[in-house]
Parts: sequence; structure tokens; C-alpha cells
Amino acid sequence: MRVLCCLDGTNAEQLGKAVSTMLRGDTLTVGLVYVIDSGPHADIERQRERFLRHPLPPPQRREQMKQAEEASAQEILEEGARFLPGAERLRREGRPEREIVQCAAEWTADLIVLCSRSMLSQVPSLGPKSVGHVARFVLDHAPCPVLLIRPLSSEQLPHSRIV
Repeated sequence: MRVLCCLDGTNAEQLGKAVSTMLRGDTLTVGLVYVIDSGPHADIERQRERFLRHPLPPPQRREQMKQAEEASAQEILEEGARFLPGAERLRREGRPEREIVQCAAEWTADLIVLCSRSMLSQVPSLGPKSVGHVARFVLDHAPCPVLLIRPLSSEQLPHSRIV
């Protein structure tokens, strides 16, 4: 079985626990994917245009940003490999939701494992609060089954009242 685990920079331990407890077997092949999100680059360009500046940062600044993103991706993949030793590391660039689905198809994954939303993301005031946009897209478009991992904390558990 080929299991593709989607790292977001905050969930390596959760993924490691889920895969090691739920999916045991000698024929298990694990892949760790991390996507460098291209979305913030478009946001930067829009902000610069707003102030009547050239949309692209200077070449030196773009190179610094690229190096920082690549270093961060490497650290996140290394952390994931610490919790899932022997896993294949896959790094992609683009929109995370699309790249995860594409990677799962190219890697011929039998199962995708991802968290419902990044621990760092804020819950939106409008719309569904249970699943982030990346997880929603993957759930809707994945070429294979998806295992969604939800974080459990005392704040998220329903409180029972004795009446």
C-alpha cells in the first residue's frame, strides 16, 4: 500500500502517529509531500501594484525569498522523516490543494493522509470551520481514498452537561 502524507509544517507528529498506529504492515510505502505555496507571491505582487510599484520584487529579493522557502521546505520534510523514517520525500511548488492531488495521481497513492486544517491557520468567521480549503479540495478531487486527521483538544470536544 502506498500512503501519501501531506505535511503543512505543523502536523508531522500527528501524521506519524496516525500512520504508525492505523496503518501497519510490511508492504507499506510512505511518501511525505510538502508544497511550497505560490499563492503568497501573487499577494505580494498585488500589494506592490497597489502602491504603483513594479509588481515583482527586485531579483535579489526574489532569490532570497526562494532560498528561504526551499530551506523551510527541507526542514519540514526532515521533521516529517523523523516521525516516519524511511519515507520518500516529495517537494512540490504551486497551489497546495492542486499539487497534492496531482502528486497523489503521479505517485500512484493508494491513500492520502492529511489534517483537516493547519494548526497555524485561523478559523474563518464565515463558512465551514471543520475543514480548511486545501483539505476540502483534496477530499473532493483525490484520485484515491483520503484519511482526514482531526486534532483533538479539550477546547474542541463537546462538553456534556449533567442536568
